[in-house]
Amino acid sequence: MEPIIVDKKTGTELWTAAQCAEFSGTARGTFTSYAGRGRAPRPVTKYHGLTLWDSNVVKEWQEKRDGASNASSTTAN
Repeated sequence: MEPIIVDKKTGTELWTAAQCAEFSGTARGTFTSYAGRGRAPRPVTKYHGLTLWDSNVVKEWQEKRDGASNASSTTAN
């Protein structure tokens, strides 16, 4: 089984910190630390004790991170 959390009003898939971390290739603690310091998206809600992020926002953030790391590695060569 692969349950997902979807916002009833918007249809947006919401991710836990663990899912955000897995997607971004970071440890869960690293991702939540980034989010707490404004270096990653802020959570959008809490639900039954789970802190949740908008998956689309996390995906956009990761695209920018990938672009930044690719740009820096390109300029370093």
